[in-house]
Amino acid sequence: MVNELEKQNILKKVDEELNEIADFIFSKSQENIVEYGAIDEATLLKSGYVNRQFLEKEIGYSAPYAGHVDFGTDPHMPPVAPLIAWVKRKFSVPDKQATRIAWAIAKTIERDGSEPRPFFRDALQQGKIKYGGFFGT
Repeated sequence: MVNELEKQNILKKVDEELNEIADFIFSKSQENIVEYGAIDEATLLKSGYVNRQFLEKEIGYSAPYAGHVDFGTDPHMPPVAPLIAWVKRKFSVPDKQATRIAWAIAKTIERDGSEPRPFFRDALQQGKIKYGGFFGT
């Protein structure tokens, strides 16, 4: 039988291990964002967070498009104005050329959707590989 002090020590150790796992997954997801080129003004990167409560961890991204990056999208017509701004930042081209490039990108997304860049899902998989016992594998 485990006494109350031993139980508290065990739970404290489990909480420390959960913090380590959460930090690992978060760190890997941040690395993946950069590696997969899902970074422009670092909005997605900066929106990441880890909430740590005793025996309860939450890892997430508050950028509204985080899921679209991770899972990709079905064909749809995206708003063109943000694409124009992105083209200007990325390629340093004049307004008229940026508008043409942005419209070409938008039409491609309208036809094909966007490819997934699974920054978070891959981080979870990396966590499963490293800490398999905690993931039930």
